[in-house]
Amino acid sequence: MRHATSSTAAMLALASILLSTTPALAGYGAIAWDHDTGKRGWSWNEATAQKAAEVARSECGASGCKLVVRPTNLCAALATTADGKFVGAAARKTKDEARLAALANCQKGKAGDCIVRVSDCNK
Repeated sequence: MRHATSSTAAMLALASILLSTTPALAGYGAIAWDHDTGKRGWSWNEATAQKAAEVARSECGASGCKLVVRPTNLCAALATTADGKFVGAAARKTKDEARLAALANCQKGKAGDCIVRVSDCNK
């Protein structure tokens, strides 16, 4: 009986080590947009909200880029007019729901048709 107990303890210790070295799922994202230029940037599945924001702003590439949505373990979408001057963003449980909500938000007070420019989901 003593042998079985020490084997069980050894297996639990090994499992604990393996689990502690396995990275957690990354579930942070961000979408940034610059009103003046219409540029946009995004990130998905980053380890922290801060990293997601940094990547999105960097990808946007304009000094006036602002975060318009920060989905955590959700899907998100960004829709804009052709010139990029009007946007709608949304985060929802599914990509389709996020796309529809982003389009609806873009349609509010804009001139021209809106197009979904980016949509994806965090893990």
